[in-house]
Amino acid sequence: MSEKTYDAIYKIAKQTESDVLMIWAGHLQITGLLLDCGDSKCLSDIVTLQDVTVKCHKHKENNESDNGKHFKWLNIPACKIDAFTFKCC
Repeated sequence: MSEKTYDAIYKIAKQTESDVLMIWAGHLQITGLLLDCGDSKCLSDIVTLQDVTVKCHKHKENNESDNGKHFKWLNIPACKIDAFTFKCC
């Protein structure tokens, strides 16, 4: 299943104008710039994002704002991805 998710992400990326990918993995929402695999930088079944924000919604209180944690880059195994979309505008 992870190979299908990985392939779908990069197939859709070629057809969309956005390069900002939003991923849900468990209780985490992960947002970042999808690394272009055009020059063979990517590993099979590993989605690499740059300028990443990770937010955990499990422990968030109703009035608490969650700015998340920021990372320069992050590798995510495709098998851990529950859902994804490309951020528009």
